[in-house]
Amino acid sequence: MINIAIIGLGYWGPNLLRNFNNNERCNVVKVCEKNPIIIDNFSYEHKDIIFTTSLDEVLNDKNIDAVVIATPISTHYKIAIASLKKGKHVFIEKPLADTIKQCESLISLAKKNSLCLFVDHTFLYTEAVNKIKSISSKKDFGEMMYYDSTRINLGLIQNDVNVMWDLAVHDLAILNFIMNDKPKLVSAIGHKHFTSKPITTAYLTIKYSSNFIAHINVNWLSPVKIRQTIIAGSKKMIVYNDLEPSDKLSVFNKGVDVIANNKSNSNNLINYKIGDTYMPNLKNKEALSLAVEEFLRSIYSKLSPLTDGTSGLNVVKILEAANISINKNGKPVTI
Repeated sequence: MINIAIIGLGYWGPNLLRNFNNNERCNVVKVCEKNPIIIDNFSYEHKDIIFTTSLDEVLNDKNIDAVVIATPISTHYKIAIASLKKGKHVFIEKPLADTIKQCESLISLAKKNSLCLFVDHTFLYTEAVNKIKSISSKKDFGEMMYYDSTRINLGLIQNDVNVMWDLAVHDLAILNFIMNDKPKLVSAIGHKHFTSKPITTAYLTIKYSSNFIAHINVNWLSPVKIRQTIIAGSKKMIVYNDLEPSDKLSVFNKGVDVIANNKSNSNNLINYKIGDTYMPNLKNKEALSLAVEEFLRSIYSKLSPLTDGTSGLNVVKILEAANISINKNGKPVTI
């Protein structure tokens, strides 16, 4: 049985506590939270778990095999590197860390100590995203053309990272998962609406070596919550609405083909394909429970998880390049 400690009971921590606590392959023995009021709220329901405000108490506990880090991004590296040095497996909220150098350091130490480093890119464990990958990888989807995502809502404005590192990270993980090609250039524009807060609105455009482009719109200041993505192929297209309770995916048998004109390229004919639309049946299982299961499986089997440290690093590479682009007023930056 793997003994688990949860570090942080803020926004995502309670979900992690619930899922790890419900898994029969592990045992949550400790929870670390700096806010005594939050501890009081949870300790009443979980009398079999030890609650503490001391991180050192968790790290120095030799009975704890793995830590689950659900703290602000600015603290990820410090807690994760200390945990790995103590010989503990690490499950960490996205993104892995806030610099490429920090990510590489975590990956190196985890490998050196034969420990599992797991990044919680939860969307990669959803049935919807896995179905997108399956559909888009088939020949009848045609050539991958573009990815267009709108991920906006009102709040929760972070203090230590900008809106890209909070919201766009989901799309970047999905893109790295479904695309066989690697991103080459990123151009980003961001705006800080409050001097005391990070950038609250951003637009990212990512170019690939193939004829594929991705555009991501993220915003903490929208009056409505939208989580919609279009993935377009030359023969089929997918609309992914994550806010839909059941029918999250719509697959359109629509596409565009250019028929060459031997006499003049400017007069090439465009052929539009318009067919049926269908909604794939998706299993309604909580993605976070599957992420937890994957983490535990990786520890037991000593095999690398789907969302390992390298997966986290590849996302941070794009985010770091996007930050540079914003500081250069949108100038494209090589990833």
